[in-house]
Amino acid sequence: MKRIYFALIAAIFALTSCEEWDQVFTTDYGRADVYEPVTMTPNTTIAQLKALYKKVPVKIEKDILICGQVVSEDKSGNIYKSLYIQDATGGIEVKIGKNALYNDYKLGQWVYVKCSGLTLGAYNGMIQLGFEDRTGEYETSYIEVQYLIDTHIFRGKIDTPLQPKKVAAADLQKEENLGCYVELDGLTYGNEIFCLVYVDQYKNKKDNDNRIFFSDKSWGVTTWAMSKEGFKNYLNSGVFDSGATNTGRKVPDLKQTLLNNATAYSVSQYFKMDGKDVQIRTSGYSRFADTQIDPAILAGTPINVKGILTIYNGAAQFTLIDLDGVEKVQ
Repeated sequence: MKRIYFALIAAIFALTSCEEWDQVFTTDYGRADVYEPVTMTPNTTIAQLKALYKKVPVKIEKDILICGQVVSEDKSGNIYKSLYIQDATGGIEVKIGKNALYNDYKLGQWVYVKCSGLTLGAYNGMIQLGFEDRTGEYETSYIEVQYLIDTHIFRGKIDTPLQPKKVAAADLQKEENLGCYVELDGLTYGNEIFCLVYVDQYKNKKDNDNRIFFSDKSWGVTTWAMSKEGFKNYLNSGVFDSGATNTGRKVPDLKQTLLNNATAYSVSQYFKMDGKDVQIRTSGYSRFADTQIDPAILAGTPINVKGILTIYNGAAQFTLIDLDGVEKVQ
């Protein structure tokens, strides 16, 4: 009899618990993804904000509010801890120090940024909005503290995603196009890459004698980038069996040294656009890093690409959001 009694009590408790948990999940937990879209009135365009940068970092003291639509997504892993927003005057990278930003900031969503207290700087010519880098190594750092994110970056309504701006070769380095979602048409493979590989055993050298540059030709790299395993496969392919560091130092048993310390490597695959170089740079940590480039593309079939246009040391650099941004021209 006691067993029946306890069984009934347990059943009642289980039913009650399920109802309570169901209520919790449909209310409190369900609210985790719900936000109240804000509407603010910007007093500064993105172009006006970027114009404040004069080759040195600028800590913003004025009450500046910008607004733009999200044009980047980090779902594929090819954009790291950053958000690109764009208005009618241009685009800018906002350095939010979090991964999986696509969960909170959707393509086409309006985002408002209160810039007071943030720092405007650049990385190799590309203007960015972030936080002060107190180490002095970079002009900006990531906005990592959640309180700072919550008090500076505000989500508005989700709108129709922007269509890419069509940019001609002559306009690749115009500030109004940098940081924007663009389309570049008629690119052909340049049979050249740029990849910087570090030799671990020389990592403490102060003369940069721990670096190997893969450049000026393709070096047999036919993927968009190289993950750790992809890099190992590349080294074992027999294409690259020797090399020297930046200053010409020959590394004994270089291949085995690199295999023992393999990591993922970003690769810039060069393409030509009306005679101008465009580096399509892909992270070694992206989901499509080891994807082979279509042999037809390598053979010269033109492509149109959609993604984020940036600049690096005076050269046009392009970031794919995902491989849907690559279209062969028939």
